[in-house]
Amino acid sequence: MSIDLVAWPAGEVDRLQAWVTAPHVARWWKPPSAGPVITALRAGTAVPGWIRPWRIDLDSRPIGYAQDYDVTQVGAVWAGEEGVGPGTRGIDLLIGEPDALNGKHGRAAIRALAARLFAEPGIDRLVAGPHPDNWPAIIAFKRAGFRERGRRQFPSGPVMVLTAAKAVWKP
Repeated sequence: MSIDLVAWPAGEVDRLQAWVTAPHVARWWKPPSAGPVITALRAGTAVPGWIRPWRIDLDSRPIGYAQDYDVTQVGAVWAGEEGVGPGTRGIDLLIGEPDALNGKHGRAAIRALAARLFAEPGIDRLVAGPHPDNWPAIIAFKRAGFRERGRRQFPSGPVMVLTAAKAVWKP
């Protein structure tokens, strides 16, 4: 089984909308982190340059969504976190297809995205903030190589801060 990341196709906004509103995703994505992407795709305009949307494919079958974003563009959300600055990218991820849950595909997608981002010049840290009760996501990030930094209260609600540093990343 092979996980690939594909730049999100503009014509697949309905798929993304369906995944974000699916009960197993909507439970954790409040408000949907993909909001700016969905808005741009619906309007037929470019996705904001500070965010990059990805489709997660399992053996060429779309199963999920990932995005990376410039943490300096989301207000004060990440500003107070140690080590977070201009070389930091945030990442969000969801498995949209229910039959693809619990197959370790999230972990594989996180590792694929991290490897891609750490290969880019200037990126030295990644951060993620799943809901602290979303243990499948937290476990996926930790098994992918992220370290738990504790619970925080963000404007969107409670999060578990997870980080990965390029200096100690094991591809």
